[in-house]
Amino acid sequence: MKGKDLEKAKKLILKGWRDSLFGENFRPVIEIREYLEKCTTSIVSAVIKLYSGKKDEELEGALDDFMRFLATDKNLGPGQAVMTILNLKNIIYDIFPEMSLKDYRKLDKVIDNVASMAFDMYSSLREELFELRLMEKEKEKRMLERSIELTLEDQEFYDNLRIRR
Repeated sequence: MKGKDLEKAKKLILKGWRDSLFGENFRPVIEIREYLEKCTTSIVSAVIKLYSGKKDEELEGALDDFMRFLATDKNLGPGQAVMTILNLKNIIYDIFPEMSLKDYRKLDKVIDNVASMAFDMYSSLREELFELRLMEKEKEKRMLERSIELTLEDQEFYDNLRIRR
């Protein structure tokens, strides 16, 4: 199998991958759909280029965008996020069931490297999200403390009894 064969089957690969990722009934708003179509198209194009022995400059940005989308889903773990990339192997193999072992290993290596990059990105993004949520909680805590201070400013307490003047 050659890179040209993958290039010819690119639309079929994309459709199979998108169906496995989002299902056939996935109907997001136009902006999100366009964003995801761009990401997935770039990732598949990069896999095809890497398989053909070429370099790809768009992979890192597209993978970062895709992992950013997946990282916002708090029900999706790192393993599940990486499996979205690894599923490309099965989709391509289903399209090319007569693929030789040598070609499959080559494809396997390319997609494993992409999945490894995806895992690093996903982990980093989840850490970023966690830190943002933590900062938000700290801000809420400071606002509550300040509102309590303002409420109690003119009050004195004796033995847990409030005395008003």
